[in-house]
Amino acid sequence: MKEFSELTIKLTDHVALIEINRPPNNFFDYILIGQIADALTDLDKIDECRAIILCSAGKHFCAGANFVGESSLQDDIDPISKLYEEAVRLFKNKKPVIAAVQGGAIGGGLGVSLVADFRIACNESRFSANFSKLGFHQGFGTTVTLPRVVGAQNAAYMLLTGKRFNGEEALKMGLVDFLVPQKDLRNKALELAQEIASSGPLAVEAIRSTIRDGLAEEVEKVISWELAEQKRLQGTKDFKEGIKASSERREPVFKKE
Repeated sequence: MKEFSELTIKLTDHVALIEINRPPNNFFDYILIGQIADALTDLDKIDECRAIILCSAGKHFCAGANFVGESSLQDDIDPISKLYEEAVRLFKNKKPVIAAVQGGAIGGGLGVSLVADFRIACNESRFSANFSKLGFHQGFGTTVTLPRVVGAQNAAYMLLTGKRFNGEEALKMGLVDFLVPQKDLRNKALELAQEIASSGPLAVEAIRSTIRDGLAEEVEKVISWELAEQKRLQGTKDFKEGIKASSERREPVFKKE
């Protein structure tokens, strides 16, 4: 495999580990998402790989999109369009993916975790579809992926309130599949990956293709809608207030303008 500037990849005993390296928060932009998509595409071509673990260095799994700083998605809409072109590719890989979620999976970071077939969490994990708290619209195909995992009512609750859920709460609603001590997070992900890898690889790929049939196409379709709404709301004063309040760690004061 080729090397990636933002990722560390190791393949051992049929299990590939993709580690995101933008600590401590692992904010993403289209460059990082494109590299993850490229890595998944490359691993699809390697027969030795039968299951994949997606994890991150640092405090958080992924605290969302980069709305501040030099590579900000806030100031130029084009990078957001490019971001979602890359995001769709994440749903087209053939091999099972397990996300090991330490710390936060927030906003778009939640969307990244929902790319995976399974999520392993700990008590310190935090999950939030915080888009409404930013005066923004959900993206990353979350409109489709979140209800598939937690059901329509739980998804609506998460999206409309922007509430943050800990690992135990996420387990109860079905957002995560296993809850373990933080020190055991990657070991549990490896245990599950090895269990999958011990099954017939052709059968696993065929079964996964069947149960996820149409998902990539649904995501691609809904992302166009999400993107249009994000572009519209990005020009509002409420969005600017949401981003400012988030950076200042206070409650936003929205005025519907």
